[in-house]
Amino acid sequence: MLDQQRHDLIHGLDLGAERLGLDFLLGPSQRVARIQNGTNGAQDSPGFNRTWAGAGQVMGSGFNQGSGMPRLDFATDALTPTSDNLAGYSAPIKNCPPTCPLDSLLLDFLQERRQRAAEGLSPQDIIGPKYPSVSSLLNPMSSRFSHPLSKVFTDILQTFPDLSRLPERVAVLYIMFLIMRWQISPTQENYDRLPEWMTPRPSQLFTPHPAWIDHLPFPRMREKLVRDYGPAEFPFENFFIPFTTTLSLNWPYEDTDTLLQSPDSDELLINPVFERHLRRLENWTLGDAFAKAFPGLADTYGLKSEGQERRR
Repeated sequence: MLDQQRHDLIHGLDLGAERLGLDFLLGPSQRVARIQNGTNGAQDSPGFNRTWAGAGQVMGSGFNQGSGMPRLDFATDALTPTSDNLAGYSAPIKNCPPTCPLDSLLLDFLQERRQRAAEGLSPQDIIGPKYPSVSSLLNPMSSRFSHPLSKVFTDILQTFPDLSRLPERVAVLYIMFLIMRWQISPTQENYDRLPEWMTPRPSQLFTPHPAWIDHLPFPRMREKLVRDYGPAEFPFENFFIPFTTTLSLNWPYEDTDTLLQSPDSDELLINPVFERHLRRLENWTLGDAFAKAFPGLADTYGLKSEGQERRR
């Protein structure tokens, strides 16, 4: 049955690489299967209000400490439930001021979305589709048609050249998208869509820390970084290179098997089989370069080392 599934995925429908601008990804003999249509299948539509200008450059020597927009109370703005419910799914993460360009982008985007809520934009327009736009991740020219919640992360990932393989890019996009979607609109439904290991740890709720830490997939690593964070010990500029270079989803099939195609359009969607795979923490690992760079984080993540793998 598994062999038949894989055969169907590979030999489904020719994408037409030139038409989608995916020449760098799909060879002439490769195929991506169609996905069945459904109520939650669409990832973007022309009706969304796209007001986000883009992420720009994540890495750099300088960064914006603030966007100039009025700061909102993240615990009491229009999309946040009443304070009586803050102990559970709606408890806000406690971030410190930006420590790097990525922090600024994440916090500014969260603030911009909540500002739109204060101006009366509907929650559905603010948070958009339930899934990120994979097409705009693979074809950056199409990101201008994406909902801002997809665009901000596809733009960010374009600045991480070492995160080059498709399974890792799709998985990181998926996780960052779900975290931000819940932060913008901390409802029970959005919280329940997070993998259990991506739900905030107690330290993230009570200890001020950089926003970039909240998007790391390893809960024990997040706990330790929040507890022990110091700009000199864990600068993002040094952290992200061995992290993105060695991150692996250990996907056992073809890279393009991570995707399916919508039956009604050219839109690419995440294969539900890959979604189940990425939602299992044991499938996420880092490599020797990261272990060597940050020995103090040993045993907080799965390490895959020269054919030997141990899970955490």
